[in-house]
Amino acid sequence: MRYRPLGNSGPALSALTLRLGDATRPSADDTRALLLAAAACGITSVQIDGASDDLLRGAREAFARIERRQLFVTLRARGAPEAMLASTLDALGLEAADLLLINDPQGPAPPAALENALRARRAAGQGCGLGVAARGEIDPRLLDHDLVVAIVSPFDLTSGLAERQRLREADRRGLLVFGEDFWPQTLRDGARTLPRPSLWRRRTDPLAGIGGYDFLSDTPGWTSEEICLAYALTEPTLTSVCVSAEHPDDLRRLVAVVDRALPDSVRAQIELARFSAQERDKAAGRA
Repeated sequence: MRYRPLGNSGPALSALTLRLGDATRPSADDTRALLLAAAACGITSVQIDGASDDLLRGAREAFARIERRQLFVTLRARGAPEAMLASTLDALGLEAADLLLINDPQGPAPPAALENALRARRAAGQGCGLGVAARGEIDPRLLDHDLVVAIVSPFDLTSGLAERQRLREADRRGLLVFGEDFWPQTLRDGARTLPRPSLWRRRTDPLAGIGGYDFLSDTPGWTSEEICLAYALTEPTLTSVCVSAEHPDDLRRLVAVVDRALPDSVRAQIELARFSAQERDKAAGRA
């Protein structure tokens, strides 16, 4: 595992963040096992993105067995963030979270009720930073707000200039930058989900197949998910990449990717695919 120190005190943030959600309806035992496996693998960053009783109970049982100061805990808000923060902390048996994450905020400042709640916690010694998750533009004034310490943004091997610029702007401000959705649905089935040249063109144009995504499913010793994660880990502005897993073995497989280097041939094919996509976009714009 690789780490990024957070100041002179507190946990070192691991290159991977375990994201726990309700989508797979995990049992309390499953959640506890995943969190304990994460700790054993050196993951120090956890995002709670669910509200089911089983998920919260399993996380509470795991947190009771892990040294709190070794963890960076993020809560993803649902509903009224200020009310959700208090109730979720109580369910998890925690006094404070390190980060409260809100989705797609609008405007130059957090909602007044949320800002007041976070400042009250800070005054009580239970400080919690504010993070913003967005797929589009974020008001620069919000990024400069004193409570905001992090952003969460999608990033994958097809990400374009706008996504990369968003990461760079946040990094320039000294914010923590979490990458998510590193393996989007469009890439999960490799080349089968992406347009390919017609059979006629492939027969007449020897370069027609270059720039595709076949390598995601054709690289020996690598799965599509592992290639996409390894690529995300090469992005220097990302503090940590969010991953999800249903079983400890799946999580351990993803953790192993941190110490693997992408083959040079795969790096070249990724750049070819990105270049080809840019050229298709330009051609479509001229049409």
